[in-house]
Amino acid sequence: MMLSIFLSIGLLLGTITILIYENTKRTIENQALYSFEENVQKTCAILDTKLSVIKEATEKLNLESRLYDLFYDLDSSDPLELLRASQEVGEILRDYIPWYSDIYSAHLLTSYYRFGSDTENYYPDFTDSRIARETYAADGKCVWFPTYSYTQMYGITNLKDHQIPYGNLFTVARLMNLSDVSSGKVVRLGSYRENPILVINFQPDYLEDVLVKDSTSDSLEDTEYYVISRQGEIVYSTDQKEQTGGTYQGKWLNSLEEDSSFDGFFIQENGQKYLLSYCCSTITDWLVVMKIPVSSLIGQLQRQYVQYMVVAFLIMMLVSALMAWFSSFVVNKQFYRVIKTIDRIGSGNFTQKIEYESDDEFAFFYRKLEEMGTAIASLIHENYEVKLIQKDTEIKALNAQLNPHFIYNTLNVINWTCLEGNREATSQMLVNLSKMLRYTSYHSGMYELLKNDIQWLEQYLYIMRIRFADKFDVILDIPENLMDLKVPKLFLQPFVENAVVHGFKEIVEKGILEIHCEEEEDFITFYVEDNGCGMTQEKIAEIMEGNPDSIGIANVNQRIRILYGPDYGVECHSQLGEGTCIIIRLPKKCADF
Repeated sequence: MMLSIFLSIGLLLGTITILIYENTKRTIENQALYSFEENVQKTCAILDTKLSVIKEATEKLNLESRLYDLFYDLDSSDPLELLRASQEVGEILRDYIPWYSDIYSAHLLTSYYRFGSDTENYYPDFTDSRIARETYAADGKCVWFPTYSYTQMYGITNLKDHQIPYGNLFTVARLMNLSDVSSGKVVRLGSYRENPILVINFQPDYLEDVLVKDSTSDSLEDTEYYVISRQGEIVYSTDQKEQTGGTYQGKWLNSLEEDSSFDGFFIQENGQKYLLSYCCSTITDWLVVMKIPVSSLIGQLQRQYVQYMVVAFLIMMLVSALMAWFSSFVVNKQFYRVIKTIDRIGSGNFTQKIEYESDDEFAFFYRKLEEMGTAIASLIHENYEVKLIQKDTEIKALNAQLNPHFIYNTLNVINWTCLEGNREATSQMLVNLSKMLRYTSYHSGMYELLKNDIQWLEQYLYIMRIRFADKFDVILDIPENLMDLKVPKLFLQPFVENAVVHGFKEIVEKGILEIHCEEEEDFITFYVEDNGCGMTQEKIAEIMEGNPDSIGIANVNQRIRILYGPDYGVECHSQLGEGTCIIIRLPKKCADF
């Protein structure tokens, strides 16, 4: 009962908990997705704000008259003048980029010289680089280059990226269009001199302040941040699996629409569910991406639900125990009455009555139980007492069938003896017959002690030996400890008679009749063996089925089976010209009947 209560309450509580959990999980995921979309847009706006300052600075530098005058009057063949001009360019760049310390380096580059600070990176073969080609092709627009290998970009073969502090950079470059507006007119430098390319370099860690430190979702420790181009070039990444400067492997990027500016969705990677949101920078056209495992969002919820479940199940166990205790007094008491009644019926009291009120909720059950007891009593009477009467009747009929048959055969033997004139033998035979008749008359039961039955059998054998003029000898070997065993009355006589009358009838040598028994674990086996003429298998079958000439043999077999069951009875084995062996098997405890 307690188990069923546990299962019922547990199933109900578990179902409700799972439904609430799944609904809450979906709500949290949707809220987190909306929040992520807001966060990534805000983060992208912060990045655009900072980068727009650089873009505006590059536009203002085009109108800086100092730069126009410097390059207009510059002698590109004089190294000292180039050096002096480089220093002045460095100062001008610092004036226009007040947060100069946030970037790695800034230079104005021409085909003949690098202008600006000479303590940072240098540009071997700059005009042949990808940056120069794409910047010239942009014709004065800002071009943003995702993080790249510096040694590969400029064909440096004697160094590795990790050997130099500027091994990985991302860059913004612009072909300058220096102009002089001091006269009220716009005079372009390009009409007289080569316009330089402004190159501003950033180390990828520059984006960490924008993405991580300035992000509104810094409380989510498992959030991964990326800045990637639409072609999958990684500008910056906090994910160790997606290295900065490499190529992004996310499949979602391939299906991204070109005009998509921001979105958020769920993805599956390596068997785990992630929430991902991105926003496109209006300055660089790069994607600012934030990604977090869903498990991190609902982890705290899962822990809380586990705690709630433990508390709920403890309460459930307490409530179930109280309910089971209450049921044991209110409900089980009724069952105990029924069990006691069933025990009394099982002990034989089939008329057992149960006291109950008519309005008792178990009244119908009690009434049916009483009807069952009455029905059982009736069935026992019909199937037990009637069977016993029938069984006793069959046995008495078989005994009655045996006695006349025996008397007829015995008197027939005495008749032959009288005809032969042997008065003394006839007298002794009559004495023995009278004792035998007295035994059968005064011992009318189904069972008799084995010693009395053997004594009767010896008197019978005396008559038969006289009849057949000692034509056979008898060997009787019965253990003394079995003499008090109760056996079916006269169960050996038909087999002895059959051996003497039929078995020794046609033999020339002297017959031998041996009667003995063996005690085994659960039963006792009697053997009646002779060296007579034997029988065929067809003759054995006739005898066992009740041949009129040997009715006593079938009679004994039937009696034993009725008394003890089909596991006991008579077996007959015989061989023509060699003799016959009768095996009679009785239960060892047959004396208890």
